[in-house]
Amino acid sequence: MEPRKLLIFHLDDGRELRGGQRQLLYLVKELNLLGHLNHIVCRSGSPLEITARRKNFNTVSLPYFFEWDPVSAFLLKKKIKAVSENRGHGEPPVLHAHTSHAAAISYLASFDLNCVRIAHRRVDFIPSAGLSARFKYEKAHRVIAISKAVRDLMLSLGISGDKVAVVNSTVDLDETPWEEPALSEVEGRSFEAYRSASKLAIAQRFGLPQSAPWIGSLIALVPHKDPENFARAAALVLEKIPHAHFLLAGAGELAGNIKRLIHILKIEKNFHLLGYYETPYELLSALDIFVLPSSEEGLGSVLIEAMNSRLPIVATRAGGITEVIEDGANGIIVDIKSPAELARAQLTLLGDAPLRARIAAEGHRRRLDFSSPKMAELTLKIYEQELGRLKARGPDTAPPQA
Repeated sequence: MEPRKLLIFHLDDGRELRGGQRQLLYLVKELNLLGHLNHIVCRSGSPLEITARRKNFNTVSLPYFFEWDPVSAFLLKKKIKAVSENRGHGEPPVLHAHTSHAAAISYLASFDLNCVRIAHRRVDFIPSAGLSARFKYEKAHRVIAISKAVRDLMLSLGISGDKVAVVNSTVDLDETPWEEPALSEVEGRSFEAYRSASKLAIAQRFGLPQSAPWIGSLIALVPHKDPENFARAAALVLEKIPHAHFLLAGAGELAGNIKRLIHILKIEKNFHLLGYYETPYELLSALDIFVLPSSEEGLGSVLIEAMNSRLPIVATRAGGITEVIEDGANGIIVDIKSPAELARAQLTLLGDAPLRARIAAEGHRRRLDFSSPKMAELTLKIYEQELGRLKARGPDTAPPQA
């Protein structure tokens, strides 16, 4: 029997292209390869829409005026019905909300619509609108948490355990801009060649000495990523290794605060704010150490990209980070909000080249545990389970009940 071809709408109201949006794109790519029909439902002109169109993915634009926006819900429902009618008889559509606000739009759009609703949760902090959040997630047919830590958060909100599945974030190995040794017969396509070219480009662009240690982080400059922790730790490292340089890539509401902090700490000459970085692998491959200083973290998908880039890692034990990084194996784990510990771990790595090499090699090996085909396989299984349950209980065409 020919496998079922599903109709899936992926909702994301994000205004930026961050880790969650990249994970969505990885999922759509893999599901497209399996023959399923995917539509990315995003803001018009958003980085997600621009990137999706560049990849020739189907897109649908919604205004996403606010969380419980009936206009967006109406437009989405109209689009779903049009696509379903053109497609003819087939499986009910799947509405997969990849953000919290999108879960509300999905719920409203499902009024009088036979469909499956999936809600994705990527962060490990309690939503500000507790009752609203519980309602959205409890009324989804299934919730996907990116880590056990996020699943525990969902359970703390009162979401039933059998409703929450864990599917880890991933890295798309096909997007790696270099080739692995067995494949890198073409000159200039090895990791070392890519690293050398990246290091030269960054050195020229930002005026950095290539011979100095480069320690970096690639995060949104928002409170739960705790960029202040990274800056304060950098000041402590520079007391011991004054020729080191720190590169912080990312944008966000704390950009001005961090700029003032590095001035107060008197480390402007060695601490570089790079802003939003469009080519993450260029930066990652050029670093000597990667640091994730978060105080809260769903999983930390950038850690997987750092492992793919053969980097030794220092990270905090926030949220689901310890489900990716094993202390002493593929990274060093420290307590959250502890610049002294964060600095001590970096100094340990800087002073021990064999340790850096061992941790980097183990991380590169473990990256294979977080592949996008595996993530798509697990997600597809959840879709199919819920479609089977929908069929068993009959058409879900009545208004969702509170």
